Amino acid sequence: MSSDDENAPLFNRTNRGVSHWNRLKKSTMLIRAAIVFSILAALATGTCLLQRYLSQGDKLDLSPLDGFCAHVDSIQPNEYIGRHQKLAQVLKDEKADALIMEGGASMIYYTNIEWGLTERAFMVVLQLDSSEPTGIRTTIVSPAFEATRALDSLKKANLPEEISPSIVEWLEYESPYDAVKKVFNGKSDNRIIVEEDARLFIYQGIVDGLTDSDVYMAPRSIRMLRMVKSKAELDIMRCANTATELAIRTVRPHIKVGMTEFDIQNVMEEALHRAGLTNTWVLALVDENAALPHGSSSEKKVTKHSTVLIDTGGELLGYQSDTTRTFFMGKRGHNETIEDAWYLVRRAQENVLNQTGAGTTCAQVDLTARHIIEKGGFGKYFTHRLGHGIGLRMHDEPYMHQGNTEQYLEPGMTFSVEPGIYVTNEFGIRLEDIVVVREDGKLELLTRGLAQNPWTL
Repeated sequence: MSSDDENAPLFNRTNRGVSHWNRLKKSTMLIRAAIVFSILAALATGTCLLQRYLSQGDKLDLSPLDGFCAHVDSIQPNEYIGRHQKLAQVLKDEKADALIMEGGASMIYYTNIEWGLTERAFMVVLQLDSSEPTGIRTTIVSPAFEATRALDSLKKANLPEEISPSIVEWLEYESPYDAVKKVFNGKSDNRIIVEEDARLFIYQGIVDGLTDSDVYMAPRSIRMLRMVKSKAELDIMRCANTATELAIRTVRPHIKVGMTEFDIQNVMEEALHRAGLTNTWVLALVDENAALPHGSSSEKKVTKHSTVLIDTGGELLGYQSDTTRTFFMGKRGHNETIEDAWYLVRRAQENVLNQTGAGTTCAQVDLTARHIIEKGGFGKYFTHRLGHGIGLRMHDEPYMHQGNTEQYLEPGMTFSVEPGIYVTNEFGIRLEDIVVVREDGKLELLTRGLAQNPWTL
């Protein structure tokens, strides 16, 4: 700094600093504006490219999907009465006193309350009580500062008057497990079942806090209650899965050479939303990317001979859909190995539908599909289980794998049938449909039907 600068009046130096600061702010704003403009330009370019690809064929018409599931009713209040009554009977059979759960599928199933998990314990206690109309007394154990929100959730749940939950609060400096003790009114020697998805620290807290009680994880008899679906649940799931499959068929003719996996994902998301699904997700994989069963969409482009796999789903009134289709861009005969693999996977699906049903073990369901693919010479490329249960959760019991030898299919169970062949760095084929075990013991698709061929679906 020069002597002149050192001796300059402070006022002038301050003005110089302010001027410098203003120039800096202006530069920063210009940089930010440039960044925002670049992002918007990229989005606009992507949208234009997507529209250009779509315009190469007929205009994409999603109107057949509009309001597709508008006629489907949500679970009605009286259904919760039946759920509580069934739980009461199972608790009696298990000689148990209560079932405790955290936020998640089971809490929604029994109370219609959706509650996100945090580090604080928020629990529902379903206690056997013959004085209650349903045989179950329902108590919410909530952090005191969340009690108002809990009451709001309870009002929105629209439960029937036969189910009237109470709330027990715990303060920040108190133990939530002491609050659970209050629910049992000092009674000791309780047999308490904890829902299978409860986090370890919650389970351990109940064990340590109720030392005079026998605490254990939910047995199969409890878990079976959600595995077997009612007619109302099946109506929702049937529409959700039919809509998902229809969305794929609607979008399929408009997938063009040059589109990226992200482009396909975006179009599918829009189609699912038009059908009324929420919390949607799309996995679009092209060629060798499809060899990763749980890969993720990228900028990889579709070519004139590409194999395209779309695994997608969403939520309707709380229930999940999950459908996969794999199709070819090229003409018949371009790659006979991949075509043979597609039809092999299709036959594996068909074999499960024709050869299994009520009374079949989950292990045998898996093997029924696996034997077809093994006989076709692709056995080592079928690397995952055949399927999973589905309902309020995307992946739920029962699971179709070779080790599940003790779980038998029963009427009302829903699960995916999704055999696949995955050849690393080459291609992947998967077809997936959701099925239900009917009262007559046979399997029924919850989609329109199996994919017919790898070109038109």
